Amino acid sequence: MANEIRPPVVTIMGHVDHGKTSLLDYIRKTKVQASESGGITQHIGAYQIEFNGKKMTFIDTPGHAAFNKMRERGAQITDIVVLVVAANDGVKPQTIESIRHIKQANVPVIVAINKIDLPDVYPDMAKGQLAEQGILVQGYGGSVDVIELSAKSGKGVDKLLDTIAVTAELNELTADSQAPLKAVVIEATMDAKRGPVASVIVQQGTLKVRQDITDGDTITGRVRGLFDENGKALSDVTPGCPAEIIGLKSVPSVGSIIKDQSANYEVVAETEVKTDEDLEFGDFDFGQILEEKPKLKLIIRADVEGTLEAIEQNLDQESVELIDAGVGDVNENDIGYAKTSGASILAFRVKISKRIKELAKNEGVKIKFYDVIYHLIEDLQKQMLKLLEPTIDEVVLGEAEVVQTFTMKGEKIAGCKVKTGQIKKHDLFHLKRNDQIIANPVVKSMMHGKEEIVEVKAKNEFGMTFKNRKLDFQVGDIIIAYKIQDEDI
Repeated sequence: MANEIRPPVVTIMGHVDHGKTSLLDYIRKTKVQASESGGITQHIGAYQIEFNGKKMTFIDTPGHAAFNKMRERGAQITDIVVLVVAANDGVKPQTIESIRHIKQANVPVIVAINKIDLPDVYPDMAKGQLAEQGILVQGYGGSVDVIELSAKSGKGVDKLLDTIAVTAELNELTADSQAPLKAVVIEATMDAKRGPVASVIVQQGTLKVRQDITDGDTITGRVRGLFDENGKALSDVTPGCPAEIIGLKSVPSVGSIIKDQSANYEVVAETEVKTDEDLEFGDFDFGQILEEKPKLKLIIRADVEGTLEAIEQNLDQESVELIDAGVGDVNENDIGYAKTSGASILAFRVKISKRIKELAKNEGVKIKFYDVIYHLIEDLQKQMLKLLEPTIDEVVLGEAEVVQTFTMKGEKIAGCKVKTGQIKKHDLFHLKRNDQIIANPVVKSMMHGKEEIVEVKAKNEFGMTFKNRKLDFQVGDIIIAYKIQDEDI
């Protein structure tokens, strides 16, 4: 049988907090029928929508671990990548890491510049920074589609989906539903009631109930049930579509290939896997930076073994020290262990009694509870990234430039003009020069003319003095006012 048009498989990538999850959530809630949206399972790792009569499959597995494993096994599953960049933040370390993955996978990319609903954002800044990393968007020397949107309000999201549909059509994505089965595992877990569960996306052939399947190595089984992301039972699954399989004898590895046991064929890598040495990305070395940083200490408690394994697979050994991990509720021993080791506790769908919460509070131990797997992993990514970029949990409140300096009554004064946001006397501050933090000054006073003030807004001028009289500030320096966003694990 000839190849048929199939739905595109889309992966959304980008820096932590730039809106990947928000964008996926908006698309899912608005493009999946309302009657179904409340029943979406958390472990399937993918979902399908329909936009203007065309189906699209989105992989909602966070992070790059699964993406890497699939690519390493020659399972080129992603057809299109949407690279999310926040308009207020621009290109950040994990954006650069995402670009590396996109280049290695050699797939079409669409840039989504998110958070354009925020004040004082500069989409053009992000476009210029992307050009520096080799992603040349339209208007900046290239042909990469770029969509400005707000995942919060939904503005621009339909335009993004339309661009995905056009890109898929131009790439003529087809597959043979009558060919030998080939499905790629994107998530796998051990369910306490249903046993081993594998989430897959079919690449060719048709996956059917009562079919005998294997991963070609040690995993075998017969399909007892197929389900979509809403828990709806399916009789068969065709190329480009996701499904959850019940019936395997054990949990398969992410990235492994599921095929029909009766078929005898080799799974051949579809694309050449490039190494980092083949790519030119300046001097940015993600691994080397992590090696120079302290480790994040964690104790993990999960509801089932499969979930625990999925969490552990997303831990970067270079940046995380796993003190202990297991299945079951958080108990007194965990609190004591966390206190003595300086670890935080991650609890996924397990009970935390009021007594344990009080004990943790008294002992100064942080417990973070989750019931959505990708929220946990995104938080983990954020904490691991803090080891790379210590300011990741800082929220910038305002920026001012030092436009002149002068001395009055023996005290050096910085004459400043607020560029964006608002500056308050009791904010936390960085002093930056040539884009590098050179000091963290404490403000002594703020003046407007002869009047002492406690805050000043954008475009206004004012004078600042600092408690450190020897602080070295110069014309052209930038004063950053910020606060700490306390979302630590």
